[in-house]
Amino acid sequence: MFLELAEVLDCPDCRASAGLVAFVDRAERQRVIEGRLGCPLCEIEVPIRRGTMRFDLSGAARRASGAGSADPARPGPPLPGPPLPGPAAETALRIAALLGVTDRAGQVVLLGPGLAGHAGRLARMGDRLEVVVWLDARGDPAAPGVADLEAGVDPLLGAAPGGWPVRSGALHGVALTGPLALDLTEIERCVRPGARLFVAEPTSEDLEALSESGFGELAADPTAWVGERR
Repeated sequence: MFLELAEVLDCPDCRASAGLVAFVDRAERQRVIEGRLGCPLCEIEVPIRRGTMRFDLSGAARRASGAGSADPARPGPPLPGPPLPGPAAETALRIAALLGVTDRAGQVVLLGPGLAGHAGRLARMGDRLEVVVWLDARGDPAAPGVADLEAGVDPLLGAAPGGWPVRSGALHGVALTGPLALDLTEIERCVRPGARLFVAEPTSEDLEALSESGFGELAADPTAWVGERR
């Protein structure tokens, strides 16, 4: 996890938009490999293990489960999101173009479940681009490796789909696969005006929800939908 990303994140428990504080046990090139994130207000802690933010092992998750400690082997709620078809490099380039990540420097974008395999290529296409990857709770075989972490990939595991641990207006773009597994109202809250949302393989239900959302449609075909936050 990129050290400065803590300022973009938010406490999943108190939701006070105060950001999180990173405590570092081991870091390489401003990347936290082992450590934890802490809320300065309610004092919950989120472990960082092998560069991955483990919200499934946080203090809030333990309280919600009613257990004294979280079980690392216990899976969270499944988040659907099949990998996109086609050559990986071509797909990553398409995501980058539709999100507009090569136009400006210093952006933070989020990839939803099923898109982890494209994160490393996408991160290398932008200038100071950070790619937060929402890993599927069931385990993603294409989870980012060490080289991808160094390139700008920030894996996140175990956050609640209806309560993103991201500060309001912090994201420059979001890419998801249909059917939408993450809450559309949370997407609207977390992105800034002008940010883009890319949905691959949207269902008819997805398209209906998107038409009534805070995103204006920019382009659509049977394989993809792209909109911009109003």
